[in-house]
Amino acid sequence: MSAAVPRDVVDRLRVAGCVYAEEEAALLVEAAGSAAELDAMVAHRAEGHPLEQVLGWAELAGVRVAVEPGVFVPRRRTTLMVREAVARCEQAHGVPVVVDLCCGSGAVGLAVVSALDGPAELHAADLHPAAVRCARRNLAGRGTV
Repeated sequence: MSAAVPRDVVDRLRVAGCVYAEEEAALLVEAAGSAAELDAMVAHRAEGHPLEQVLGWAELAGVRVAVEPGVFVPRRRTTLMVREAVARCEQAHGVPVVVDLCCGSGAVGLAVVSALDGPAELHAADLHPAAVRCARRNLAGRGTV
């Protein structure tokens, strides 16, 4: 554990049941802009909020995307779907078209087009206003939502 991570933060997370308390504490310390913000973030995490939503971001296939409450947090197991989509796009003739339906944060579509060597056309759609807002932020300049 880094000296920059306060022991009480780790202890609060561990008591709350966070299995990876040291790693989560380090991420929270890095993300917090002040001691008060860190305290609030630790409290939210200890209440059971997903770490990614407390941090405001998640990572999928090496791409960091913004997430917010009400938006599905991309899961590590989704990386397989990204790899399969990339493989199919690489077999396409011309510019591949990537469609991310029920896109949530837009993480899957963004991870796919980010992994491609060349250009791709990306379209994402969702019905939930929070998801649409989040996807627009993540896909700005990369695709349409």
